[in-house]
Amino acid sequence: MTSIDNSKRPPATSAEVRAHLAHALDMDLIGPPAGHALAEERIPGRARPSNWYLTGFLVPTDAPPEQTADADEEEELDETPATSGLAEESAADRRPARRGFFPSSIGISFLVAADVEALDVTARWGDYALAEAEDDESKPSVWERQPNEATMRLRTGDEGPHDVPNGKGLRIHVRERPIDTAKLPEMPAGTRAVSIFLVNQRKPAAEQALADTAYTFQAELEIRSEQPFVPRPNPRRPKADDWDDQVGDLHYADTPEYATGHGVAADWELRGGVCHAVRTTWIARAHVHRTATANVRGVELDMETLGALADGEAADFALTPLVREYRAWIDAQRGHLQTLNPARRETAEKLLRQAALAADRIAAGIQTLKQDEDALDAFRVANRAVACALRKRRPDSFKEAPPQWRAFQLAFILLNLAGLADPEDPHRETVDLLFFPTGGGKTEAYLGLAAMAMVLRRLRHPQENGKAGAGVSVVMRYTLRLLTLDQLSRAAGLVCALELEREKNVPRYGEWPFEIGLWVGKAATPNVMGRKGENRSDSARAKTRQFKANPSARPAPIPLENCPWCGERFQPESFTLLPSDDKPTELRVACADFDCEFSGERPLPVLGVDEPIYQRLPAFLIATVDKFASLPWEAKAGKLLGGADRHDGHGFYSAAEPASIGAKLPQPLPPPDLVIQDELHLISG
Repeated sequence: MTSIDNSKRPPATSAEVRAHLAHALDMDLIGPPAGHALAEERIPGRARPSNWYLTGFLVPTDAPPEQTADADEEEELDETPATSGLAEESAADRRPARRGFFPSSIGISFLVAADVEALDVTARWGDYALAEAEDDESKPSVWERQPNEATMRLRTGDEGPHDVPNGKGLRIHVRERPIDTAKLPEMPAGTRAVSIFLVNQRKPAAEQALADTAYTFQAELEIRSEQPFVPRPNPRRPKADDWDDQVGDLHYADTPEYATGHGVAADWELRGGVCHAVRTTWIARAHVHRTATANVRGVELDMETLGALADGEAADFALTPLVREYRAWIDAQRGHLQTLNPARRETAEKLLRQAALAADRIAAGIQTLKQDEDALDAFRVANRAVACALRKRRPDSFKEAPPQWRAFQLAFILLNLAGLADPEDPHRETVDLLFFPTGGGKTEAYLGLAAMAMVLRRLRHPQENGKAGAGVSVVMRYTLRLLTLDQLSRAAGLVCALELEREKNVPRYGEWPFEIGLWVGKAATPNVMGRKGENRSDSARAKTRQFKANPSARPAPIPLENCPWCGERFQPESFTLLPSDDKPTELRVACADFDCEFSGERPLPVLGVDEPIYQRLPAFLIATVDKFASLPWEAKAGKLLGGADRHDGHGFYSAAEPASIGAKLPQPLPPPDLVIQDELHLISG
């Protein structure tokens, strides 16, 4: 962490800003550390330190129940919360099933070499005492902090307990156990595991109001050794049965751990590649190296240039260097295999085989563009649409240079291109994980692939009525309701760009508009349109009327605050109930800025109510995982997965609706072409 001096100047770099934020979080949750300017702070007596700071303190082991848990937290194990609608649509956070108790001890475990006989153990903490303020005539009580620190030299085999000097009942406990190094050949013989605990064994205060006088605040343990600590065995064992553990062992083979905390996190110091000090920390920190993409020589990354490719030969010339350079990188990695132990070498070889397969799939995608005119056309339109959406979203960023793909984004699209274009492709069922840090460009990568899927669907299913290529093409699923306005707006902006592309060539891309549907549960979007006389507040009619009546106090009917195309904030006139306010069947959304392409008679291609979504079947469907649980109970929702066989000017119909409605389609609408699961790391179990 960067060292800064708050008194001299404001932070000037991102590292200093991060340091300021981390410091502020420490001070807010834990309190002043040793040596801080506020080490002898004074807190108003009306606020106990244990209410002022949320963590970092230890209560006496023999404290009565009223002193060992948060007085504001009550058990409600027998209470059944009332909900409405489906269980998965409940927006309320559930209370924890058990009451939380404050800790009485913290500990840290580490490994020492055979010749280590003693360790220097330092305990740091703060004590708070209730006193009267001397600078106020009314003399209100205040809590005064007294910083404390004690260093003890302890033998590793002496378990104690050891009284901490001036600790008033604080004790150090030591535990030592041998390690069977015969099963761990990478560890030196005679290595021992040592655990050291700081325990608050003070006598509890007799009065509840004075309970904090016996607490230990900002508690910390630091252990130093003259001999280096032994790195802990990698928990991701090279011989682990789980493939993810094997890969983790390979990736982090040169990043050892030196300690683990008990009831607290652990940290350590490395100097010259060796560790002589480990310590506890209430808020763990780790330095994560920045992941950056690099341009690949010879590859055309300009979206607008790719959107104007003349033919398949031009695509081959522009994109093949990506495969060539990737394969060269794979060959270079093979040169490092001999430096690995057998288990890790086996893992690395498998990873390189998978990388070679990815290179082959990228090459197959380029060949598809070279040989399939529809795929090439869809690729060009997707590039133009993404570029147009980016320019519209961030006009200042592209004044001098046009929008460009990052190499991994383009590789991801090409990787999946053959499977998207050919139903018989063996990798059509393959699930590819796009893993990159926040802000790295994952969203644009999968939106580019989504754009291509939607356009290719229209080209693959041309019919006289212009509707055979309609229906849901892309399903983007989110975990529960973790749906950010930014990602939602970007997806909607892409669909706006595609709609403008469609209007330029209606005979080729179909009469039915490209639309995006927000299918995310009644807590975020209305399930029904509603009508006059109904006594419900969650319908589209009710939410629209509420917003129009009081836009400053009521949210918009759909979870978008601004026009996804031009950024103009939605106004009451942006939402219109059609054909009438009393019995609407459509919620039309339009931009309030008449200079925007999606204003007036050309509304935004955004559907935010379940009933119109089931009828119009938007090409791009944004849904939350819990919403899919409603499919068995909503017959009309089945059309989202394909099968609609009738249509009229209002939308599409299936066997769930009267056979007299709509004209017969030449063939039922096909199922979705692409499923995107966003925020995969938040799914568990």
